[in-house]
Amino acid sequence: MDKRLWGMLLFAVAGIGIGAVKPFAPELTPQGHAALMAILVAVGLWIFATKWVPLCIGSMVMLLLLIASGLKPSLVFNGYTTRALWILIPALFFGFALNSTGLGKRLAYWVIGLFRPSYLSLTVSWVLIGLLLSVLTPSISVRIAIVIPIAVATLEICRLRHGSKGAALLLLSAWSMVIIPGGGWFTGSLWGPLAIGFFGGTPELQGVISFDSWWRAMLLPSAVLSFLFVLILYRFMKPAEDLNVEQSVFQGESKALGAITFQEKATFAILLATFFLLVTGRWNGIPDVAVCLGAFVLLAAFGIIKAQNIGTAISWDFVLFLGTIMGFGLIFQETGLATFLSRSFSPVMAGLAGSAWLLAYVLLLFFFVIRFVDVAQLYCTIAFVVPFLPMLAADFHIHPLVVFFLFMMGGNCFFMAYQQPFVILGETLAAKAAWTPAQLRQAGIIYFFACLLTLAISLAYWKAVGLIG
Repeated sequence: MDKRLWGMLLFAVAGIGIGAVKPFAPELTPQGHAALMAILVAVGLWIFATKWVPLCIGSMVMLLLLIASGLKPSLVFNGYTTRALWILIPALFFGFALNSTGLGKRLAYWVIGLFRPSYLSLTVSWVLIGLLLSVLTPSISVRIAIVIPIAVATLEICRLRHGSKGAALLLLSAWSMVIIPGGGWFTGSLWGPLAIGFFGGTPELQGVISFDSWWRAMLLPSAVLSFLFVLILYRFMKPAEDLNVEQSVFQGESKALGAITFQEKATFAILLATFFLLVTGRWNGIPDVAVCLGAFVLLAAFGIIKAQNIGTAISWDFVLFLGTIMGFGLIFQETGLATFLSRSFSPVMAGLAGSAWLLAYVLLLFFFVIRFVDVAQLYCTIAFVVPFLPMLAADFHIHPLVVFFLFMMGGNCFFMAYQQPFVILGETLAAKAAWTPAQLRQAGIIYFFACLLTLAISLAYWKAVGLIG
């Protein structure tokens, strides 16, 4: 039997067994047992069945089991009414606008054309492109869809052999820089809206996340991680001989796109204004949800998003999956599962939390190891760890966003393609030009060591700004 089927069966048997036998009574309520059963069955599908069924099928199975177990619909479906989801949906359409108008491609070629082509200048270009696109859309899928075809075209222009060190350096630099730096601000990736969803169901964590608090906790660590990763990648993958290509070649590619269109100008103005309003939210007083929904309405008013795009422009499978995930916090709280988990494992966490350094490194290593199983970017694991964050904040003065940065580092890891859906997307778009498994593994190891170094620097920074005691 396929190992995936064994994995699904193991989680299903464990979940149904817990729901039927209720082994943790009376410490855990019947509703808590039902919630644990439904989540374990769904997690089994999310981890092992994505080869055959969409993510949302696991979500629907979980919702079905929760409703059948007698939980209130308002609790079961709460994730779909969160502020986080209604930031996320318009933001995903921002990516569509960036891609469909051609604005993303134009900006990328413009940045590349600023420098004389070399491995160093192109690597720096990918960093700048990643930052620029992260400001305009949190959708990593869209950013990859924009950047990877341009990176492949760059390989052709530079006459780099597929699978060579130089080709791998440019492709992996382009791919990684649309993923890592954007974690530094709230709307730079999907991690920001997801964090609101995870934190929203826990009373002690409500109001913890704002653009300012996220920026304070995440910007410097994300910048350090991006710098260290791309620096070490460049050091180990750069070929001995540099490129021999004229700057005018890339400038010609940019000119070949023609004059900038009205829709490109409108998209750029709307998305830039959106970012500005989100950054200045503390002063302008406009809720972040209103900003994102307003931008969506403007994109539709200017004809950039049309009626026929609503069903196809974004992955509704992913939205349905995330809506379920975002409801975990309140489900854990209302069913008593959060209290049970906190009470059961608090002694272990407390033993580690005596040293913020020890706790941080143990958690980071745990997250990297569990990512070999939790292939849904650590989303399932995060739901089980979040209940401990109020205790860590109250008793040990470790800010919840400090731990969430560890989630992000673990969630973005990529030793093997199956661990990271964005690797699979990048390889699909690059086709024959894609990096080899060995090159991906080397980059994944470099990322791991860059995370270890970043964490040391970040802990000192967090202590200096008062985010850890």
